[in-house]
Amino acid sequence: MFAVVAFFHLSEPANTEVWYPLSIGGFLLSVYLVVDWFRYYQPNQALELMIQNQPAEFQPHTEEQKSFQHWIQKTEREHSRELNDIKEQNKERFYFLSHWMHYLKTPVSVMELMIQDELQTQDNPGVLEKVKIENRRLHTAIEQGLTMIRMDSFENDLEIQGVDLLSSLRKIINSRKSELIYHSIFPTIECEEGEASIITDPKWNEVMLEQVISNGIKYSSLKKGSKRLRLVVEKDGTDTLLSIIDEGAGIPSYDVERVFEPFFTGENGRTFRNSSGIGLYLCRKIADKVNHTISISSEVTKGTVVTIRYLTKL
Repeated sequence: MFAVVAFFHLSEPANTEVWYPLSIGGFLLSVYLVVDWFRYYQPNQALELMIQNQPAEFQPHTEEQKSFQHWIQKTEREHSRELNDIKEQNKERFYFLSHWMHYLKTPVSVMELMIQDELQTQDNPGVLEKVKIENRRLHTAIEQGLTMIRMDSFENDLEIQGVDLLSSLRKIINSRKSELIYHSIFPTIECEEGEASIITDPKWNEVMLEQVISNGIKYSSLKKGSKRLRLVVEKDGTDTLLSIIDEGAGIPSYDVERVFEPFFTGENGRTFRNSSGIGLYLCRKIADKVNHTISISSEVTKGTVVTIRYLTKL
């Protein structure tokens, strides 16, 4: 605008007109700003939406914007390629880890059968009984590892249906009958109504129950004398509550809030060396996936109560 006014006065020194050249300059500035607005408004709005994780299409108008778009596309391709490489590597690791654990299950199962045969023929089965318990612990650890691997594709292995909770409990108790007898633990299933139908995935629910009952046996095993393991089923409105009550070592109050964290063993981890801190973490993950709730309360030297709330109707 200074140049326009200067041009008018230099071309005709006697001319004192100011508003006319200023109006011409203002008009040219307005045209420039309007053109600039069209060039930058849409790309800037698109960038704002993209920063807020909202869908938007970036349409470059200037050479600078086009260069910027090419740089973004190049960076995105490189990151996508790196991410795909990492996914392939993880998939390969999970594949080999899964097959390795399945491979380990075969000798464990064979050992279980061999021990069972020897127990039927030996007069003094004490040593073999201890070997069987250790073999069972190895089997449980392998199952935990496989469960953690399967959690990544949980939705592909999920089938929600009506399940008889009492049958599932009896199945798990019978599978651990010899271990319960060896540790002098007497399980009881208490249900006033005689039946309990719940909505869950039968396989994942048994994994969760197996882990909780296994913990009850493990932390009750070092206490001398006979112990009880109570499985109490009761109705709570439209829901079904299962309380698994053991008479084990219990959990300190300052550890109760953290028992569902991965690999947290707390005070008991120093006493019970075979604690992994994985079991209850998997239980919480499974419960969240199938829309159940799991809670825990405990008193040191008295025992622990794990409560699972199930849906009885969708």
